[in-house]
Amino acid sequence: MSKSFDRDQLLSAFDEIGQAASKNGAVLHMAVYGGSALMLASNFRFSSEDVDVAELPNPWPAWLTDAAARIAEDRNWSADWLNEAVGVHLSAAASQDDHIEFGTFPRSDADPGLIVYIPTLEYMLALKLKAVRVFDPLKGPQEADDIRNLLKATGLRSAEDAVEVLARYFPRTAADPIKQLFLLRHVLSDGEAADAPRYPV
Repeated sequence: MSKSFDRDQLLSAFDEIGQAASKNGAVLHMAVYGGSALMLASNFRFSSEDVDVAELPNPWPAWLTDAAARIAEDRNWSADWLNEAVGVHLSAAASQDDHIEFGTFPRSDADPGLIVYIPTLEYMLALKLKAVRVFDPLKGPQEADDIRNLLKATGLRSAEDAVEVLARYFPRTAADPIKQLFLLRHVLSDGEAADAPRYPV
């Protein structure tokens, strides 16, 4: 089963969710994180395997469960392509001001059923730094590229400056940032960022 999708495929899936919400008289507000947020909002990430989301009703309404299952089946995506696992990794210090409205769906409708938000640039960088997944044999290279490009987009030039951003959202992690400093110095000294990385585009 294919688990990877690109930006256009994800936008199309969001159109379907927005249509389903509208048909059921609902407006769903959904915050998207991780690789999917980067894919939507940057010019340096081009695919993802799932969509990490928050701000969903608990439990999900039946129409959303049905729409997500239909999208997975029609596109041969993983059954859990839309999931809330990221919730345990989010910052209690983050607020609505740390998110940007990305878009409304369906894109062709003036009365949207879905409103998607993404983290601000600095919150996204803090989330990536807290996760420290650059040593993962499968995801590590992509994670390092994401952090390198986020650093370039922020204009930060030192590991210490990046840890200050981390501290705004995750003060306990930033109080003992040995792993973060190690990876930041590695990322800053090894390899080039994408050509003029931007977030959000």
